[in-house]
Amino acid sequence: MKRPPFAERHPLWFVALLELAVIVVYLLVGTAAHFTRVSNDGVAAIATTALSVLATGLLSALGWWRVVGFKRAVQARDLLWFLPLLLPVLLSVFLGLAFRTGVQTVELLLLTLLIGFSEETICRGLMLQALKARGPWTAAIVTSVLFGLSHSLNLLSGKSGAEILMQVGYALAIGLGFAAVALRTNLLWPLILIHALIDFTSFLGKTGLSPTWNAVAGIGVTFAFMSYGLFLMRRGKQDTLVQVPA
Repeated sequence: MKRPPFAERHPLWFVALLELAVIVVYLLVGTAAHFTRVSNDGVAAIATTALSVLATGLLSALGWWRVVGFKRAVQARDLLWFLPLLLPVLLSVFLGLAFRTGVQTVELLLLTLLIGFSEETICRGLMLQALKARGPWTAAIVTSVLFGLSHSLNLLSGKSGAEILMQVGYALAIGLGFAAVALRTNLLWPLILIHALIDFTSFLGKTGLSPTWNAVAGIGVTFAFMSYGLFLMRRGKQDTLVQVPA
């Protein structure tokens, strides 16, 4: 009888080691960037490339590509659950974007796609899948908390403590909303695209907004995502969360 992989036998250890790998990659890249004067975008590109390679290798080794959600929707209406997750994109468009032009925009789009792939594959893919055996609430809460805390690494970019605290709360709420949708639909690729769009429009629009508007928008989106995530998780008690086999 084939022995289950480490991720299934020891899900908590697997998630802990994966989170440690994320922290180590960012610390190493951030330290190297400090001495070589690499830009923040450069740090993000290098770190997310390394993490994307790690995630791709783990998915292939475990045979989890379809299991975590790289497949077609069972029902087209399942995609409707992803629409509320586009709120930050719509908000950025509504408030107005300071559009960049030319190669910068292309580079930014590629970077955000890379970030979306690495973060979603690790958090809502590998981690969430490993923790499903512990129950949907445990899987959603643990992955969203780790996703939020991971954003505290942005201290390396020189941001203030208040900015980091707000970003951690914002990321935690988004993590819960994304995890709840992933559990319900058993799809991951739409989250990657939405994550990339959120980052892309956020990076374009943040320079055109005052700190006050940034704070108000951040708090509003945090509340919306937390509410949507809790709604889906609580509804899952009556309407079983989707657990479609690969």
